[in-house]
Amino acid sequence: MQGELKSLNELVTGTHALIHHFSGGKEFKNRLLVLGFTIGAEVVVWQNFGSGPIIIAVKDSHVALGRGEAKKVIAEILS
Repeated sequence: MQGELKSLNELVTGTHALIHHFSGGKEFKNRLLVLGFTIGAEVVVWQNFGSGPIIIAVKDSHVALGRGEAKKVIAEILS
């Protein structure tokens, strides 16, 4: 069964999810790939206060994404 799909900016701190797909242009997608955001990669939301950047743990790194960027990354929530 597939989990619920949400953008990263909608996830609360501590949520585990799998990257499902991206929206946005080629340059944005390439930037995400370089940072480790590949389709199927597990991510954990380390910080999401509702405003300001969102801190995401992906692979062995912590990455800060702006809210606009996080809105373009769609993830499947893991239960």
